[in-house]
Amino acid sequence: MTISFSETATPSPFASDPFYTLGIADAYDEHQAGEDIHTLARRADEMLDAAPTGLVPANLYVCGYANTVRGILNGHIAQINAQTEVAHRWLGRTREGVA
Repeated sequence: MTISFSETATPSPFASDPFYTLGIADAYDEHQAGEDIHTLARRADEMLDAAPTGLVPANLYVCGYANTVRGILNGHIAQINAQTEVAHRWLGRTREGVA
């Protein structure tokens, strides 16, 4: 029996803000351009460390960027987990001689 967990994303109250949306778009564009997910996560961490306090456009941009990178990373983790499960099933059948 396999138990799977899923995380439901809560929409941000700032999702309609243009700076937040720009952060989202930039993260997706960089990922689609082939940027490594680990580089994106490191960049998001650096941006969060340097982000100003308060509700300012730069902070909204960073939040949009970081939330998007987290979502992309969670998608990659789910894909890796699924591939690992398939590989384990195949290996189990191979060892039993069922392959």
